[in-house]
Amino acid sequence: MDEDQRNPVLVSDFSDVELPPLREVPGMTSASEGRYLYWLASSQLSGEGELVEIGSWLGRSTMHLAAGLRRTGSQENLHCFDGFAWGPSDPQKSDLPLRPGDNFQAYFEANLADYSDLVSAHRTRIANIAWTGQPVEVLFLDAPKKLTEITRCLEVFGPSLIPGRSIIAIQDYQYFPAYALAACMYSLRDCLELIHVVLDGSTVAFRVTAPVDLVSEKPSDWQLNRWTVEQVNSAWQQILAPLPEKARERLEPGRALHLYDCGAKREAIAAMKALPMTPFQQDKIGGLARGHIYLSYPELFTAAGFPGSPKQNLLVHVKRARDWLRELRA
Repeated sequence: MDEDQRNPVLVSDFSDVELPPLREVPGMTSASEGRYLYWLASSQLSGEGELVEIGSWLGRSTMHLAAGLRRTGSQENLHCFDGFAWGPSDPQKSDLPLRPGDNFQAYFEANLADYSDLVSAHRTRIANIAWTGQPVEVLFLDAPKKLTEITRCLEVFGPSLIPGRSIIAIQDYQYFPAYALAACMYSLRDCLELIHVVLDGSTVAFRVTAPVDLVSEKPSDWQLNRWTVEQVNSAWQQILAPLPEKARERLEPGRALHLYDCGAKREAIAAMKALPMTPFQQDKIGGLARGHIYLSYPELFTAAGFPGSPKQNLLVHVKRARDWLRELRA
């Protein structure tokens, strides 16, 4: 875990972190992210506030955080917020005997049984999250992917973050379809500093350096789809600059999606074509092209060399017709 001498950001896969024996739990948290979360909770906290996790699913990431807390003997609590409703794609990740919509909180609690004294589960949708106002030392964001979701989380927990102490760790920051996470953190650059980048995962972390209050006033550039081409390009140059190559290649296609959502389709296509198309980008973009995200960005996937199937392109036309009718009625 050597700190880059040219950059104060700690960039690591945390391979030298030794984990205690842990229950095997399904989840999308990578091995390096698990080690990072354990390291974070076991060695980087002062005890000045609670830990909050938004998006726990079956508890893979939760277990690593809880195990880190257990090692320190901390009396702080880990508050886990999740809808605990089985999703349509969840059977692809776990073979639990559940149907879409079923409540799976009992499975989460069973997985975390060894840490029940440290973990508090809160079943809620992001839109309905509420907080007591207690100080928060770590805010770990997994579920938020969209602007409305990250906004809600920061509105609720921002006032409880401690300048100079609190950490916001964001899983999926390096996942380019969730580019809103990086763009929002850029908009809060006067309140945050990048401190950790996890390799072989998608997590980064920021230290809170000034009060975060999105209720009183949001940054002037908070409406991401209203940015100019110049704003997008300038922001993304600064977003990508401090990241190591492995993280940049994961996140860089996000600039093209951001341009596209701002209505700058020609510039977005050019940005997609300008990608180095590393093996990782080829594999990731190609995989996503076969899913539902293709319907929102068909020209970008085509520009990357992954045109959709006839069925997908028919669905694109149907989607656009529905969107047009919705706007007409509005």
